[in-house]
Amino acid sequence: MKEKKLSFIASKNTLLKYELEKCISRKFYRRIKYLKGSILVNGISKKNHEQIKEGDLIEIILPEENKTFEWPLYESTLDVLFESEHYLVVYKRSNLLTIPTKKEPKSLFQEVVYYLKQNEVHILNRLDKDTSGLVVIAKDRYAAYLMQPTHQHMIRKYLCLVEGIVQKEGHIENYIAKDEQSNRRYITDHQEIGQIAISDYYIIKTIGDKTLLEFVLQTGRTHQIRVHTSAMGHPIVGDPMYGCASQEEMKLVSYEVIFEEPFTKEKIDIKINPGW
Repeated sequence: MKEKKLSFIASKNTLLKYELEKCISRKFYRRIKYLKGSILVNGISKKNHEQIKEGDLIEIILPEENKTFEWPLYESTLDVLFESEHYLVVYKRSNLLTIPTKKEPKSLFQEVVYYLKQNEVHILNRLDKDTSGLVVIAKDRYAAYLMQPTHQHMIRKYLCLVEGIVQKEGHIENYIAKDEQSNRRYITDHQEIGQIAISDYYIIKTIGDKTLLEFVLQTGRTHQIRVHTSAMGHPIVGDPMYGCASQEEMKLVSYEVIFEEPFTKEKIDIKINPGW
């Protein structure tokens, strides 16, 4: 079984548990113990309550998880725009689910599993089926943990073409809830049934009787941009759920993601041109 090693240097003289708390969550620590991993200080196994010194090398040895995979695989045509040891940035086509369901068992998730030849895949920013664009993927649990919560570690920018002329840029902050009778979402004043949804939007240009907007999200609620633009009175062109019925592809794309690669500290900025 292949092992994964995470290493860092102790910042001061303290107990091992205090240094671990800076780097991993309690939940992740419990996962290490469950998988019978080990924690070494300068190559020697140590307990949480033992003393360590500034400059000590702390290593977490974590066996690779044997995840089962129940979904069918098929040959991938995955469009990879960035890849490092721990992360991928890929392009998701419109009309493709991010995660499979029993009703629609074909998704981006399976394409990534096929490409990586591994079952452990952590998708960090899911897109709606009808939304195209950039998706960031962690190749292991620890890489995913380092990017949580996603909205604090990643800038996500979207372009959308909306109906009508938007007169001014703005900030939207409200609560979005799920309709119990359908997959639709709606804005509510009741915090008890909704989740906070925060968006900033900027006018790029007008195109005839339509407006091209850039949305920057501070939260990642399902259908967030679609609900917000619809509530503005400017639904997204081609939106089958919140706009007018149309044969046109929905004009919403995740066109830029920016984040710092936690392991290398490299700034990653990937941008695409939607072509419309």
